[in-house]
Amino acid sequence: MTNDGQNPTKAALRAGETIPVAEINRTASTFVVEAIALAGFKCVWVDTEHSHIDLGDQSNLILAARAHDIDLVVRLAHGPYNQILRPLELGADGLIWPHCKSAEEARTFVHAAKFRPLGLRGMGGGRDSQFGREPKSEYLDRANQNTLLGVMIEDAEGVENAETIAAVEGIDLLFIGPGDLSHSYGIEREPNSRDHPKILEAFDRVGAACRDTGKAMGTAVDPGESMRLAVEKGTRWLNCIHDMNALMNGYGEALQATQEILDEA
Repeated sequence: MTNDGQNPTKAALRAGETIPVAEINRTASTFVVEAIALAGFKCVWVDTEHSHIDLGDQSNLILAARAHDIDLVVRLAHGPYNQILRPLELGADGLIWPHCKSAEEARTFVHAAKFRPLGLRGMGGGRDSQFGREPKSEYLDRANQNTLLGVMIEDAEGVENAETIAAVEGIDLLFIGPGDLSHSYGIEREPNSRDHPKILEAFDRVGAACRDTGKAMGTAVDPGESMRLAVEKGTRWLNCIHDMNALMNGYGEALQATQEILDEA
């Protein structure tokens, strides 16, 4: 989020642009946010569903993102209302709700994350309001306009309800989780399951729902043919690398290249 409280990533989505996104899944270090920003990314996704990253970690990562002028969204775990509220008051630019299966669930998410008239989010005077210094009416309007909300479609029920989920006011992004979706369909053990016809059909259905409602479709996919196919199907939010892959691939490639030189010696 910029210093004036605007959200460039949300504005870019609304303008029809495609957003490459880097993930932080395990390493709650401000240096990782700095490296992601210096690499040229404009948005970072912090996973708190599958990781040990806590509120203190989130606070530090958000400050690092602000220092480097990069947007930060938090993937939540299912939990109580204050689990939605607290990352926003720490200054997160957006929230991602996992395993959304129905429009009712999406509306409940919006109700907790937005102020009236869209919802009934509590007013706590956190970092996102300059600790209460921003005029209240300006803050409420800006927060409603700039907070990005996404829901993850990673169950068969979510695909079946894609049209009604996409129609929920306040939702900006429908994010297909191909791993869990393949699990939901019972095809997780099949080779190249993310390119299975059932997964591709899900992309078609969710993509059509997003086009009809002016929302964006996203997914997690490494660069390659699967990414090209996802883009062809209308995906405009691409989680294209996460911290552990970057570290493991980088260290692995360096070790392999070193070993090749040593073998030649």
